[in-house]
Amino acid sequence: MSGVEELPALARRSRCTMGLGPDDQLGQENGPSIGGPNRREQARESAERWLGQLQDMIDQAGRQAAPLLRDVAAKAAELAAVAAENAGPVAHKAANVTEHVGDRLAARSKDLAADLRKAAEAARTQPVQNGEAGEAGDAPLNGESKPDDGDGV
Repeated sequence: MSGVEELPALARRSRCTMGLGPDDQLGQENGPSIGGPNRREQARESAERWLGQLQDMIDQAGRQAAPLLRDVAAKAAELAAVAAENAGPVAHKAANVTEHVGDRLAARSKDLAADLRKAAEAARTQPVQNGEAGEAGDAPLNGESKPDDGDGV
């Protein structure tokens, strides 16, 4: 039987009557109030006794649960160690893949930058070579023809 299953049995073994009879209820006085201070003293003693029994139950539950909690903590530590061992190689593989992908991306980016610079340089020098410096903004960039103005010519 595990420590958790023993807790209800522990509570049954440590029942507390608080010194009251079957017809008595805490906080109600039976009979005249002449014995009031004596009755209060009895209730206080009963409550202290009940709290002592409750503390004993808590202590015993803690003692019984401690081995179980140690087992659970040990299993959790073992699982964490296995996860760490398995994560190491995966992290290395991910780093290698990231390195290769990063190198390819850098090469493509360099090629794209070079192509963009060539196109920009060509766009700047084209109007000067054609002698049309005033129409530089109207010149088509990618060999496209100018749109038709609609005059049919």
